[in-house]
Amino acid sequence: MTAILGYIQAMLPFMMVALPIIIFFRFIYHKIRKFERPNFFHEVGVVIFCLFLIALFSQTIMTRFYTGPVVTRSFSNINLVPFRVFRDNYYAITELNYWQPFIINFLGNICIFMPIGFLVPLLWGKFNRFWKVALIGLATSLFIEVTQLSQVRSSDIDDLWLNTLGGMLGYGFYYFWNKKYPQLTQKFKR
Repeated sequence: MTAILGYIQAMLPFMMVALPIIIFFRFIYHKIRKFERPNFFHEVGVVIFCLFLIALFSQTIMTRFYTGPVVTRSFSNINLVPFRVFRDNYYAITELNYWQPFIINFLGNICIFMPIGFLVPLLWGKFNRFWKVALIGLATSLFIEVTQLSQVRSSDIDDLWLNTLGGMLGYGFYYFWNKKYPQLTQKFKR
C-alpha cells in the first residue's frame, strides 16, 4: 500500500502543474472551433482524462524525474518472454512472501489502464466499440514500452497484454454503466 501511495504522491505535482495548462488549452480550442457553449460534463471528462494521461506518463516515460528503482541500461531489462509475470509473482509470493510485485506489476498494470477503457468511449462516441478501445489500450501501452527502451526503465511484453486487459476491463465497466445509466452517459458526449 505504501508503494501505491508513493506513486500517487509522485503523480500529484505533475497533475497540479498540468491542470491550468489543460484548462487554458481547452479554452483556446473552443475559441478556435467557435463553440458557443461547451458541454460542461464533456469538458470535465476531457480534463480528467488529460490529467490521467499526465499522471500515467509521469510514472512511465518521464524518467528525468523518475524516482523509482534504478535500472541499468542493458538488454537484460527487456522481457520478451510472454507470461513471465506469472512465474515471477509466484516465486515472490511463495518463496519470499513478498506481495508487492503482484500488486504493482500485475494488478497495477491492469488497473492503471482501466480509465482509458472507461473514459475514451464515454467521452468520444466514435470510439464506442470494444475492439477500438482494446486497440487504443494496446497502442498506448506499446508507445510507453517502446519509449522506455531508450531510458533507464525496463520494458516488458507482459505489460502490453496486462495494460490492454486493463483497457478492456475498463470498457466492460463503461458498457454496463451505459446500459444502466444511458442518459447520464449521453451527458458526457459532445
